[in-house]
Amino acid sequence: MINAAPLRQQGFTLVELLVALFVFGLISAAGVTLLRSSADGQIALKDRLSGHSALMRSANLIESDLAQVVPRPVRDSLGRAQPAFTSNPSALGQDNTGGRALFIFTRTGLSAGNVDGASAIARIGYDFSDGALRRISWRGADGAAAMPAVILLDELTSVSVRFRDRAGQWRSDWSFADPLEIPRAAELTITPKSRPPFRMMLLVGTQLRPAEPRGEEEGNSQGQGQGQGQGQGLGQSGDQGQSEGGGTNG
Repeated sequence: MINAAPLRQQGFTLVELLVALFVFGLISAAGVTLLRSSADGQIALKDRLSGHSALMRSANLIESDLAQVVPRPVRDSLGRAQPAFTSNPSALGQDNTGGRALFIFTRTGLSAGNVDGASAIARIGYDFSDGALRRISWRGADGAAAMPAVILLDELTSVSVRFRDRAGQWRSDWSFADPLEIPRAAELTITPKSRPPFRMMLLVGTQLRPAEPRGEEEGNSQGQGQGQGQGQGLGQSGDQGQSEGGGTNG
C-alpha cells in the first residue's frame, strides 16, 4: 500500500507578511519624503524667483526715475522751497514722516497718477519704513499733496544709499546750498532677509544745468570794451594814413 504525501498548504506565513509590510512601509515613507522634498524645493524656488523678479522690477523703476532727474527746485504744499535733489526727511512732507528718507528729487516725464494735461514735471521720493522700500509720488511739482506710498519691496533687513558728487567723492547724505545741485551717480544697497545684499550703481539725470543769465553790467562792460577797442583801432589807422600821406608829399 502506497501512502500519499501530504499536500503543502499554499500561501504566506505570518513572518513573511510582516516582512513584506515592513518593506512596503519603508518604500512608502521614502516616496513621501522624496515628494515632499521636491514640493518644498519648488515652493522655495518659486519664492526666490518671485523675490528676484520684484527686485528687478524695483531696480528698473529706480533706474528710470533717476535717469530723468532734472535740476528744478520746487515748493512743497506749505510753500517752502525744496531743492531739486535732497535726502532731507522734511522734504517727504507731513503725511510720510514714518520712514527714513533715502532721496527725493524732481524728474521729467509723466508718471503714474498724472492725469491728461498735467505737468510733465513730477516729484518722486523713496524711503525705508518697517522693513519695506517705498516709493512716494506727488500729483505735481509745486504745492501738490503727496499720494499714498507704494511698497516696492518688503522683508528687507536694511537699505543704504551713497551719492557721488562732481568732485568724485562719495557721501552718505545730499544737502547743498545750491538748490540746482544734483549728484552724478547713486549707489543703492538693498539687503533682503535670508539673501545676499543687492547693490545698484545708477547714473543720475543728464548732468545738465540751466544756463545762468548774464548780468546787465557784464554785458555793458563787454560792449564798452569792444567799443573802446574799435575806436582805438580806427584812431591808429588814421594816424598811419596821415603819416603815409606826409611822406608821399615830401
